[in-house]
Order: sequence, then C-alpha cells, then structure tokens
Amino acid sequence: MSLENVQQDQEPLSGGRDAGVGFNASENPVVAVDEAKRDAEISVELLHKPEDRKHFRVPRDFKLLEVLDEGAEKLSVKLLPNLEKPLDHLRGIYENHHAGEPLNLELTLEDSLREQPSTHHFAVDLVLAIQINTRWRIAPEKEMTPKAILALAELPWQEYSLYYPADSVVPLPPDTPVKLDRGQRFEAQRDGKYGAGVDSAHRNR
Repeated sequence: MSLENVQQDQEPLSGGRDAGVGFNASENPVVAVDEAKRDAEISVELLHKPEDRKHFRVPRDFKLLEVLDEGAEKLSVKLLPNLEKPLDHLRGIYENHHAGEPLNLELTLEDSLREQPSTHHFAVDLVLAIQINTRWRIAPEKEMTPKAILALAELPWQEYSLYYPADSVVPLPPDTPVKLDRGQRFEAQRDGKYGAGVDSAHRNR
C-alpha cells in the first residue's frame, strides 16, 4: 500500500463528530428535545392582581422557593424578611382563577406539576410581615394592640413594652390598636412599663 493510500484511509468521514467543524449540540434534535423537557413555561402574578402576570421559563428541577424568588424579581416586589427564608407564600392558581393553599417551597417544580390538581400558573402572596426587634412575624390582623403584637412575638407584655418608631422613648398605649403596614419595625424593651401600670392600678383600688 502506498503512503498516499494510507493517508486517505486515515481521513475522518465528512460531517462526523470527529470532524471538529460545524458540530453544535443545540442543532442535534435529541439534545434540543432534552433541553425542552428540562424547562417549563410558567406564569406568576401578585395574588388578586392578574393584570401583573409575567410569563417565563424555568428549569423543572427548580425548587418552588426559586420560583417564588424569580417571580418576585420579575414582579419587582421584595420578599420579607429575605430571599432565603421568606414569610411570603407561593400559591397555585387553578380553575376559575381560584388560589390554592400556600405551596411547600421545598418541592421542585417537577414535583408540583405531578400533583393533582396541577398548574403552571402561580401567585406571589405578600403577607403582612412585621418585625419586633429581630423577630419577624405574620400579623393576623391589619390592626393590633401593642399587647397582641408582643404576644405574637412570644414576649410577655407584663415584662415588655412596645415602641414605634423603633427609636421612640415613649411606649405605645398598650390597649390602643395600631394600624400595621408590611415591613413595619417595632422595638420591644424589657422595662416592665405595661406591667407596672397594671400593678399601680391594683394598688390604688
């Protein structure tokens, strides 16, 4: 066999993977199908505000926490108290635009889509989250007394007083309801002023 014949036998086949020219995984139909299966198109809106709905694609192995984070970012809203452990909820939106119960954020989107009823449509539920010292809580009412706010933070009102603004030197009246706003911060001080007022009233009887 001549040297020329040997060189011809060693040349790669035209168009093969080893040709090193023009091969692109994205052009391979099998790869393209696999990529499509790994993503899912979803929509996210603010709860009770469907006009704000955003559509986008996310990997199916995203946790619902990541779906919540991504949805909040696209809706330009801030989760409280942080992205890692938000008090805010992600809810599924079902037939007749019915909002379901808060979803388990530890589930993956794939797991959620396997459940029945399933949905690709979600809503971010921004709760009435308030801060007492370093403790974040979901307020059950739009107005609460300082005593009830302290109880929500597991702080006995007999020992603690509540202040707002946080740098105020005068405690809030213990039994007067306070209108609450999302993200509002209160300062609780262990000064016994609420309890002292009760003791004084008892002594004067």
